[in-house]
Amino acid sequence: MITRFTRAGEFVGPEDLAILQEVFDNLCKEHKFEHRSATADELARQIFEIYKAGARDRERIMTLVQARLQRRVG
Repeated sequence: MITRFTRAGEFVGPEDLAILQEVFDNLCKEHKFEHRSATADELARQIFEIYKAGARDRERIMTLVQARLQRRVG
């Protein structure tokens, strides 16, 4: 689950939070990750890293996370 605060205590607004949650939910479903698993926690961490690096567009975040997942598997 994505929360409103990053580890550094940075606030995430409701619109961005909704985007991050949607990306998380879609990727968990697509890759069959259980929401409350270590794999899902790592996924959430990667989504936040990409967000904190400046990506705000849903499709851009999805693309960047997918690329990271592909590198991890392949």
